Amino acid sequence: MLRQTVRAVLMLALVSLFTAPAWMTAGQKKPDPAPGEETAREALVKFDKGWKPYTNEPNLGDPRWKLKMEVLVRLAQAGPAAFPLLEEAARKGSKWSASTREFAEETLKLLRKPELRKALADYDLAQMDSARVGKLAPDFALKDATGKTYRLSQFRDKIVVLTFIIFDT
Repeated sequence: MLRQTVRAVLMLALVSLFTAPAWMTAGQKKPDPAPGEETAREALVKFDKGWKPYTNEPNLGDPRWKLKMEVLVRLAQAGPAAFPLLEEAARKGSKWSASTREFAEETLKLLRKPELRKALADYDLAQMDSARVGKLAPDFALKDATGKTYRLSQFRDKIVVLTFIIFDT
């Protein structure tokens, strides 16, 4: 009789050890990441997998700029929800590649400026790489140094020369 009692107590103890984590966490399911966080993670993973370091070889037709632009737009669309992931990715020693760490650091600087984040988030990726020789250029808008906005369509039937000056802040 004592053996049966000890055996029953041991069985109950074992069962409670294996089922305790289940009933203790039954109502405490780990929350799903917010849509912005998930969008940001998917975009950064795409960059991390698709980015190839630059070389000194000619890169005509190089698709990296498209990858970078697409990921920038997706991160901007994720909004501030992307910031924690980008901060983690930018940290030295993070699991992300060196290229992704550098990209995350640069992207954080851009996306922390609401006007730049909005401009990137509103960008229509279908317009990317749509210009063709001999065809009308896709319409776009830019601000001058005083903040006045100009649309390319304002200058139809005129010769337009665009100069883009890219600088590092």
